[in-house]
Amino acid sequence: MSKTTDKRDWSVPWKNPIVIIWFTILIVVLTVNFFMVSMAITTAPGLVIDDFYEKGKNMDKTLAAQKKMEEMGWQLEVDLPDLSEGKTAKISLMVLDKQGKPLSIDTAVLYYYRPSDRLLDGEQPLTPTGVLGEFEADFTLNTKGKWDLIMEVTQGDLVYNIGRSIMVKDPE
Repeated sequence: MSKTTDKRDWSVPWKNPIVIIWFTILIVVLTVNFFMVSMAITTAPGLVIDDFYEKGKNMDKTLAAQKKMEEMGWQLEVDLPDLSEGKTAKISLMVLDKQGKPLSIDTAVLYYYRPSDRLLDGEQPLTPTGVLGEFEADFTLNTKGKWDLIMEVTQGDLVYNIGRSIMVKDPE
């Protein structure tokens, strides 16, 4: 029985496979972290609210307004067709009271928000059609992707709004 002795020199750390593997993993993790941080800095910041603190302080007013809207019982029937990038579509709105009867409204406005680019946000006033409680507008969104819409109607001091998210498709 011959016994061989280990002649490897482990005193130099760079020759040890465990140190090499550990160092390789460290380099990979640091590289991925650097890449993720640089991507977060250079890409679009997303939906940002400049006055987030004031909005947070006014949350009780927002909740009270939502409760008041529920008590009013208004119904907004929005006819919103599928939207394609750069194509105009007709949006119509019918405002009904608790009993389902048309309601006389002062103004109706459609607010649109692009979560990834605040420069594309805007509003579109709706015009009355001559039928009680009915409004319409020609509407175009020039960028495909996700949009958040808020339909707001006012009658004197009363304000009622609903929101929804939509996807704008490629032009066909």
